[in-house]
Amino acid sequence: MASSVVYLISILSLIFIVQESSVLVSGDDELIHSTCQKTRSPELCEVSLIYNPASKEADVKGITKIITTAGENSASDTAKFILKYIVGFYTDPDAVEVVTGCIKSYDNAKTALDISIEDLSSDHLANALKGLEIGASYADDCKNSFSSASPPLEYPDVLRQKQRYFQDLCGVSSDIIQVLRS
Repeated sequence: MASSVVYLISILSLIFIVQESSVLVSGDDELIHSTCQKTRSPELCEVSLIYNPASKEADVKGITKIITTAGENSASDTAKFILKYIVGFYTDPDAVEVVTGCIKSYDNAKTALDISIEDLSSDHLANALKGLEIGASYADDCKNSFSSASPPLEYPDVLRQKQRYFQDLCGVSSDIIQVLRS
């Protein structure tokens, strides 16, 4: 229950952040709605698009790029969050190594999504899907490094929420690419 509340708060925070930084646009509401309904998380998809000015003129490929860019931003924000708030929590050198490894994992995830956008732009849809899959797997690498540490470290709930949000964005992008492929 608590994790659902934190996830909902994350989505609502995204709405307020985007609303502050951009003007509300109507976009092609029907295209956004119909495309997002074909994803595993229609609400996240629509929220990520409705306040983005670029969605106004976007086709389905453009919608995918917008969602994937949101994933890139999530990975980058998570790496910065780990550096600012999590690394200093640990004093044991092995634990610090695990946590700083997570920063690298999220930096790699961002890079994978960046390459995925390039592949999408070049109509290499299979490669774009693979990039999203690789990006999402980097978040799993971070999580798994906590349990494989000696002694094992507890995976912070806040990172679990950030991982879920990032991987959900990757999943939504993957779902939309599958629509493009069909």
